[in-house]
Amino acid sequence: MRWTRRRFQTITTWVVVVAWLVFYAVAVATADPLPPLETAIAWLIMPPLLWVIAARLVLHHWWAGSRVSAIDPPGRLLAVAVAALPERRREWGRAMTAELAEVQGRSARWRFALSSVGGLLLLPPAGGWPVLALVAGVVVASVAAAGSAAGAAVPGLRVFAVTFTALAGAMVVLAVARWRRPRLPVPAPTVLVTGAVAASIAVTVIFLRQEPGAAQYLPPAAAIYLAAVLAGCLWIALAGPRWLGANRLAPHLGAAAAVVFAAWFLLIIRTEATEPPLPLVLVLAVVLPLTPLAVFLVPAFAAGRAGRSFRSGLRAAVWTVIAVMPLTYAVWLPEGLRRHAIDGRAIDGEPVAAVGVNLADALVFCVGIFPVLGLTLGVIGAGLGALTARHAVPGDPS
Repeated sequence: MRWTRRRFQTITTWVVVVAWLVFYAVAVATADPLPPLETAIAWLIMPPLLWVIAARLVLHHWWAGSRVSAIDPPGRLLAVAVAALPERRREWGRAMTAELAEVQGRSARWRFALSSVGGLLLLPPAGGWPVLALVAGVVVASVAAAGSAAGAAVPGLRVFAVTFTALAGAMVVLAVARWRRPRLPVPAPTVLVTGAVAASIAVTVIFLRQEPGAAQYLPPAAAIYLAAVLAGCLWIALAGPRWLGANRLAPHLGAAAAVVFAAWFLLIIRTEATEPPLPLVLVLAVVLPLTPLAVFLVPAFAAGRAGRSFRSGLRAAVWTVIAVMPLTYAVWLPEGLRRHAIDGRAIDGEPVAAVGVNLADALVFCVGIFPVLGLTLGVIGAGLGALTARHAVPGDPS
């Protein structure tokens, strides 16, 4: 098993490095003007280095110790299907898994696993088919109503409104089918993420109402992606996927870190055009560059060490990211309107002809770069926290 893990780590390392070199070569070849040499070297080395470290830590913690990796594909298929069952059906799923263990032969195991999964799909929903059909009908009507309302009030948000309503409705239908009542085991972080998502939608509506021409910076593909990201944040905050574990400290650490990041982001924007006193400049020169690193790394490390598991640290990293994305997006758009009204510049200080550039920048950074950076650093922090916790426990065989 160790040889297999090492082989996968080696393959992962080379895949990451080669893919980044290809992407980097294309980006540099099409860049105009070319970036400075120091910047080019930093971007050539740092991203793949971080991704390789994160990927190897994931394989180290999950590959060898995963019970799923120790079973064959039919058992893996049935295990995934059973994990998706509601609580009231879990005993039946465990019985199917136990019975599969007695089946011999690859073809026989595949037939049994496929028939069991087929039986799972045919199970009636918790509330019965009429209730599920009624809820699905309400969702379809809501999607149509959202599209019509958005098309009339803010035409540029029609695709976003339809996609977001459809995804949120799908979550409701799934919850009804599984009869899973909404739970808020961590109310404060859940309220923070939900409020941030609502604020993101509100600022987008306000932005496009004030600047209708900015709709060209929200093409259908970008609108669908934004809707999927915001709906995904809601799903994680409200549904609490089981694969993230149940550590209660991790969401609070992630939510607090996200608030710090949003405050740091706002401070960067507001002090960009000012000249603070020299002592404050020296403090900011140290604090501001290190804040993003600490925001994503420290909560995951602390949760991984406190929970003595990689999953606890990963849970903190995910909560940090799902709170950071909508919070920074909700700050970016109004600040972009304010800055452009003052001197016709974007948030980063570059002169822009159209205020809608801020919308495109917010999509790239808030729901693109920030989550990639955050998850990478969070995975590293979670892995290091779990490793240090295990080494700190006397007699731990790990």
